[in-house]
Amino acid sequence: MKCLFFLIIIVLTFSCSEIETDVLTSDQLTIEGQILEGEFAKIYLTNGLPFKGVIDSLEVAKSIETKAKVELSNGDVSEILTLKRDDSNFPFFFYRSNIIKGGLDAQYNLKVTIRGKEFTSNTFVPQKPIVQDINFLETIEDGVIEPDFRDIKLTIDNKTSSNRYFKILIKNEEESMFEFAKPFIFNTENISTDTFPLIVSYNKLIDGEKENQLEIGNVIELQVIAITKEQFDFWKSIKGDITSPLDNSSFTNNVKSNISNGAFGYWSGENTAFLKFKIPEN
Repeated sequence: MKCLFFLIIIVLTFSCSEIETDVLTSDQLTIEGQILEGEFAKIYLTNGLPFKGVIDSLEVAKSIETKAKVELSNGDVSEILTLKRDDSNFPFFFYRSNIIKGGLDAQYNLKVTIRGKEFTSNTFVPQKPIVQDINFLETIEDGVIEPDFRDIKLTIDNKTSSNRYFKILIKNEEESMFEFAKPFIFNTENISTDTFPLIVSYNKLIDGEKENQLEIGNVIELQVIAITKEQFDFWKSIKGDITSPLDNSSFTNNVKSNISNGAFGYWSGENTAFLKFKIPEN
């Protein structure tokens, strides 16, 4: 959620100078909601911040919505989600189900009621990704081999007739937060083979320079996450298929959302394959 929240801040900052109309207004609800297989649903709510030149920490904290009524149904069971706090995350308040967990055989209907408005959406939990193999390639930058770094080559199972959608998060073992990998999102819309390769890299912007994080000897944690087409379309509409949604982005008012009544964000099922490995020398 931290990635999406600070993406919103960047949207607001760039909107002052690069687009004619703000993507978010001061009264636009932002929803980031996920339900994972075998886990309770989590819904994060924030309110759009008007750009005033400086956004201070108090104003950011006030943007967190804590007075909404959040309802979830799977067709058989309905419940009102409860507000929880997690000081290790931002936003540090979120709404969580206590009865309904994610499964592969249900639709999950969400309704958020706040300030007299209703926001609705529905989703499902996709099948978990299958990573059949992991290999490592020499990193080439501007035609020159970087001997101390590697790119990650994943072989992804694709034995299905339906299109599938994914995002990738990555971090070094000692880092506390997962970051966007490159590519961040991908799909199987034009892939007809039973398996396909995916080359993953990981760069961070440090002091204005991109630095490769896949150095030989580093222990890497990686999440290949199956998502719904609706979440994929949300990220793609803000250029989420580039290194991160903040690089070379072109923000517009045409950000796609599967939530009614003009809310920003998405409600999506997810299913995650967790990988952990050490970057080898050879």
